[in-house]
Amino acid sequence: MNKNRSHSTIVVEKLGKAFTMQSRKREQIKEIFGLKKSQVNKHWALKDINFELYKSESIGIVGKNGSGKSTLLQLICGTLTATEGKVITNGKIAALLELGSGFNPEFTGIENIYLNATLMGLKKKEIEDNLDKILSFADIGNFIDQPIRTYSSGMIVRLAFAVIAHVNADILVVDEALAVGDAYFTQKCMRFIQRVREEKSLIFVSHDANAVLNLCSKAILLEKGTMRAYGSPKAVMEEYTKGLQKEMGLEKGNETSTKNNKQNSGLKIKEFWTLEEKEFYKMKWQDYRTEYRNKTEMANKIAIKKFDMIELISEDYGGEVASIEEVSLTNIETTQNINVIMGGELVKLTITIKTNGHIANPIVGFLLTNDNGITLLGENSYNKLTKEKIKNLVEDMTIVVNFEFTIPILPNGNYSISISIADGDQTEHKILHWKNDAIILQSQCSSVAAGLAGVPMHSIKMETI
Repeated sequence: MNKNRSHSTIVVEKLGKAFTMQSRKREQIKEIFGLKKSQVNKHWALKDINFELYKSESIGIVGKNGSGKSTLLQLICGTLTATEGKVITNGKIAALLELGSGFNPEFTGIENIYLNATLMGLKKKEIEDNLDKILSFADIGNFIDQPIRTYSSGMIVRLAFAVIAHVNADILVVDEALAVGDAYFTQKCMRFIQRVREEKSLIFVSHDANAVLNLCSKAILLEKGTMRAYGSPKAVMEEYTKGLQKEMGLEKGNETSTKNNKQNSGLKIKEFWTLEEKEFYKMKWQDYRTEYRNKTEMANKIAIKKFDMIELISEDYGGEVASIEEVSLTNIETTQNINVIMGGELVKLTITIKTNGHIANPIVGFLLTNDNGITLLGENSYNKLTKEKIKNLVEDMTIVVNFEFTIPILPNGNYSISISIADGDQTEHKILHWKNDAIILQSQCSSVAAGLAGVPMHSIKMETI
C-alpha cells in the first residue's frame, strides 16, 4: 500500500482463529479411562486474514452465516484472542455487535449507559456530559429506568447505538444488529453513520448489497473463514452475488419470457377519465407488467404506515422561515388518500407549506429512501417540468406542491419519504425546513426485485392558495 502504516487505524496481519472441538461423549469416556489417546481437534473459524483501514475509510464485510464475520469483529474489538497473526488498532473502538452485548440485564437503562460507556473508555464526567444526548437519541422514554431484561430487542438496539454514537470513538464497528430496529430508528442510525464515516473509520457488516455499496470504500468477502475477495465494494458484491446464485442454481433459466410479458401488458384505466387523459396516461412511463403482477401472488403491496403529521414522530430541523404542514399520498385515478398502494401505480405526493417570512426562490423536494438510508429516487420543484414557478413568497402564505409519478416496484422492507423546502437554486441553496420520515412505506413483495429505483416525473405543479 502507498499510505503510511502509522496513519492506519486498523492493521490486520495473517490473522487466524481456531477453536478446539470437543470429542463425542463416547470418545471422551475412552480418553478418561485411558482406552484411547486424547486428541485435540481444531476448527479454524478464520485463516490468513489481511487488510488495513485508514481514517475516513469504511470497509464492508460480507459473507454467509458461519463465514467468520462475527469472529473477525470480536478479534478486532479485543473480545477474542487470536490463535495466530495480529490486530493493531490505533484509536478508540465503539462496537455494536451481538444484541445486548456489554449490558447487564438486571441493570436499568441508565445504569447500563454508565456501564457500557465506561467499558468504552469514558470517564464518569464525560458520561454525565453526554447523558442527555444519549437519552434523546435512544428515545425510549420511561423505560430508561427499567431493567434491560424488560426491553424489547428494538429498545436494546436503540440504547446500544445511542451509547456508541456518543463516545467519540475513532473506529465504529456495526454488525447486523440494526436489522431488528424499527424503521424510524434505523433511518436515524444510517444518517449518523453517513456523517461519522467522513471523519472516522467504519467497519460495517451487512447482507445488504446497496448498503455496502453506499457506505463503504472497500469490502471483504469471507467464505469458510478465508478471504474470498478483497477490493472495491462493487467487485466484492458481484463476487458475493455470483456465489449465491451459483449455490442456488439461479445462474441460468431465470429470465421472464418477453412473449408472456407482451401478452399481459394491457392497461386498466378508470372509465370516468376523458379520452385525452387516457392517452396522456398511456404515454407516461409505467411498468408494463404491473397489471399482470398485481393479479398474482407476486403483487407488490406497499402499506402506508403513517399519515397523520401530528402523530408522526419525525426527525426534522428548521421551520422558522417556512414550515412543512402536511404531506399525503393519493391515487391519481381515484383522487383518494391511500393506505395501500401497488408497485407500478400512479400516485400524487402532495406537500403543503406555510411561509413565515420572505423566500426569494422556493424549492420543494422529496427523497424516497430505503431502511439503510440509500436514496432510491427524488425530485424537486426546480425541475424544468414545473409549471408556473413561484418566486418571492412573503409571510403568511400557503403553497401546495404536487409531484405525480409511478411508484416503483420495491423489494421487501421499510422505506421513508423525506421532505424539504429551500431557498435558492440547484447548486446554491439554504434549507429552510427538512422533515425526515414524513411518510413511512412498508413493502411486501414476493416477486424478484433488486437494486435501486429511478422513475421520471409525470408532472410537477406548484401554486399558491
